[in-house]
Amino acid sequence: MSKISIVVPIYNTEAYLPQCLDSILTQTHENIEVICVDDRTPDRSAEIVRDYMAGDERVRLLSHRINQGLGPARNTGIRAASGEVIGFVDSDDWVDPEMFSTLWKVMIRDEADIVQCSARRIKKGRNIGSYPKSVGTRDAFVMHSMFGERPRIVGAAWNKIYRTRLFQDNGITYPPILFEDVATTPRLVHLSKRVSSVPESYLNYRFRDDSIVNSINPNTLVKRVEGLLTAAEILGAFFNQRNAHSLEFILNMRAFLLQQIEQNLNTARDQAKAGNALERSHETLRAHFSKHNRDAQYFFPDQAELLKRFGA
Repeated sequence: MSKISIVVPIYNTEAYLPQCLDSILTQTHENIEVICVDDRTPDRSAEIVRDYMAGDERVRLLSHRINQGLGPARNTGIRAASGEVIGFVDSDDWVDPEMFSTLWKVMIRDEADIVQCSARRIKKGRNIGSYPKSVGTRDAFVMHSMFGERPRIVGAAWNKIYRTRLFQDNGITYPPILFEDVATTPRLVHLSKRVSSVPESYLNYRFRDDSIVNSINPNTLVKRVEGLLTAAEILGAFFNQRNAHSLEFILNMRAFLLQQIEQNLNTARDQAKAGNALERSHETLRAHFSKHNRDAQYFFPDQAELLKRFGA
């Protein structure tokens, strides 16, 4: 039974953290280590982790001296991981008891480097739908699976397990941006020999209106647009360097990025409390699309036309 390192970045989630940790520590796959990363949380979350450490030697706590964000917190956990396999659970989510056992068995059976499951989206105690519902294994043209089909692999970090060496042997890290997983998962998939997906939901994603991903205010809306564009450039640089050009992946990823950008621009346009987010988002688009380099153009060779489309 391989050891699985489970990284839990922590910031301001004391109300949800006990449920998260309880769900991890009661996994049927017992050979785990739980690496909690305190990203300079202002609440009692770190104290809660210390209480768990006193009762279970599998729990560890690493602390940042300054707040760095979700991506760097994951990187701290990756560097500390001693397991052959690694997974990530956000500290306001929780997992079913059999999640890591099931995914690990599929990993062994399929000789896969990444295994994905579905996740329930929970809002105010109610399941509002699972995502993604995808099944299958792919060992040829694995990049076609990113936001594609057969199976459909999505960008989220938290519904998967990975061979730890994918990160450690290839120097893959999460960038300090929003959509840090969108900038990272495609690189990991590209480096994998085989990826697998199961349709069952084993993770419970807590949909919170006050989270940075879902909240509506000028700063977060602009950060989301900035994060999407930066993710596109990180991926463009990575795949250009490797001369990797999967048209199916490029089209799938481009469609995802444009849909997300347009959604944020529409929110900035329609929501009064978004303030000056639309103007600032347009400035961000112009700044990124004026670079005229291969990395920025990997997904967006038609930057002038896109600026017109978005009214920027």
